[in-house]
Amino acid sequence: MIRAGLRRLLVVLVVVMGGAAAISAAIGALAGRSIPHALAIGYYVVAAGSLVISFALGIRGPMRVDRTDDVQEYGPAPFGGIFGVPRGGPGGRRQRRKATPEERRETRLASVGLFVFGVLLVLLGAAFDPTHRVF
Repeated sequence: MIRAGLRRLLVVLVVVMGGAAAISAAIGALAGRSIPHALAIGYYVVAAGSLVISFALGIRGPMRVDRTDDVQEYGPAPFGGIFGVPRGGPGGRRQRRKATPEERRETRLASVGLFVFGVLLVLLGAAFDPTHRVF
């Protein structure tokens, strides 16, 4: 079971890193830049996205949203429209509940994993970057 999970994780990492390399190399070639410089910029961009998502997951509070399907109350339509809009949005009422310890643990692990992945991508981008020397 752990071996299968690690294999799936490796596939996701290879797809993200390979996709970032392919897209950034193509854009860099079209822009007339060197391929190593384009790869470095691509890895920096993906790393920034990973770090932002890690931060967003990390600051989530202990409350979660549960949606129910009972849409019975109607309120006034926004901007003076004719038809009413269900209170609680089109998906029904939203109830709040406390997250289970397992949910909070998974969120923490996902946040830490994305942070580590982002840092690794920054280091990989720095290794490819021809404008700076790593050592």
